[in-house]
Amino acid sequence: LTLVFSVWRLNAFVLFLCEAPFCCQFIEFANAVSARADKLRPWQKAAFYCGMAVFPVVLSLTLTTLFGNAIAFATGVLYGMSALGKK
Repeated sequence: LTLVFSVWRLNAFVLFLCEAPFCCQFIEFANAVSARADKLRPWQKAAFYCGMAVFPVVLSLTLTTLFGNAIAFATGVLYGMSALGKK
């Protein structure tokens, strides 16, 4: 269970670096991570965020991990929908 929460924290930190680098302006590599994340195509971001959200749930399927990773999975779904484009 400790491993799951460690992975969960790491996922949250990576998501925070990719989506809000201005909050981590004193971390030297934050801008490099953000620039690399901005270069990804929407379907790549969708796969990254959904995969990042599914991994802790696979390790421990509890209500806490399910709800905790729902926001990252929802972000991946939104990126996936934007990759599909207009109808």
